[in-house]
Amino acid sequence: MQLMSGMRSGAALLLALGLGVPALAQAQAPDFERELWVTSGFRSHHTKNRARYNERNDGLGLEWRWAPDWQVNAGHYRNSVRRGSTYAQLGWTPLETTLPLELRLRAGAAVGVINGYTKVRRGGYFGTLVPVVSLESRHVGLNLVYIPSVGKRVNGAYALQLKVRVG
Repeated sequence: MQLMSGMRSGAALLLALGLGVPALAQAQAPDFERELWVTSGFRSHHTKNRARYNERNDGLGLEWRWAPDWQVNAGHYRNSVRRGSTYAQLGWTPLETTLPLELRLRAGAAVGVINGYTKVRRGGYFGTLVPVVSLESRHVGLNLVYIPSVGKRVNGAYALQLKVRVG
């Protein structure tokens, strides 16, 4: 039930981000095909104190790329401190190259909000800015995110997410 509630919140945040940035859609290349992906939770690797964290962060989300360099992401997952987290992000990936086997490698950053971490704003929403790298084929992909350490409140981690294209 918590996952469904989190997904509704994530979908609402995704819609708000998508509607709130219509000017960016005008930058779309004429031959660009919009993409909709379903994303998994994460598998994380913490840079310190690994034993105290959940590194299997099950969840579900959406990623919508409406222009070559821009996408919105939203979802819900069980975080590293074993609580539910809902997130929404606006991602910008201006660096892109094509690799063998028709793979695309994209790099950039995402800005957004997330909740569910008790040491930050007592579990409420807070802002994020993280570097991201995506490796994609036509139908499946991986997102890699680096979460930097922030004092004694956030221990850094690498988070890997699977995604499947549905549209």
